[in-house]
Amino acid sequence: MIHKLIFFLTRSGAPPRYQPVLGYIGFGVSIVWIYMIANELVSLLKAFGVVFGLTDSILGLTALAWGNSIGDLIADTAMALRGQPRTGFSACFGGQLFNLLLGIGLPFSIAILGAGGAPIQLRFNRLTLTLSVGLAVSLLFSFLVLPLLRFRATRLYGAGLLGIYVAFLVGALVVEFKLL
Repeated sequence: MIHKLIFFLTRSGAPPRYQPVLGYIGFGVSIVWIYMIANELVSLLKAFGVVFGLTDSILGLTALAWGNSIGDLIADTAMALRGQPRTGFSACFGGQLFNLLLGIGLPFSIAILGAGGAPIQLRFNRLTLTLSVGLAVSLLFSFLVLPLLRFRATRLYGAGLLGIYVAFLVGALVVEFKLL
């Protein structure tokens, strides 16, 4: 019905006066679609976890994290190949910081406000300790090595980060499946 109304209220020679409103409506609809698709993907991932006996932590460390990072990998690599490696390198850190601040900070702030300011209880277990140590080692590595390399991300630096990630992932899997 709305498309018929738009058809009769526009002329082919000029954009309609309400065109900015259509842009905002389109933006809102795209947010709803992204939200719905993301919820379905997370539900599908949880179903795989139930079928294969995997916890949410392991699914988040592997499939969800890798799937969430593919777009960043492609965009950052494209920027580096276009001759703007600093932009791609900055996006590696800036994008994740933005995701943490909005993706964790905003929902937790809303939850705290909804609970009347009561603190949120977090479970601390061996996996949480492993995740915290992995993050700390990775950040400490970057904090110490990048100044030594004069803030140039070399292949050796990348290999070091990949090695830390593999060790961290293996450690998290060992802790989760109680192999030690």
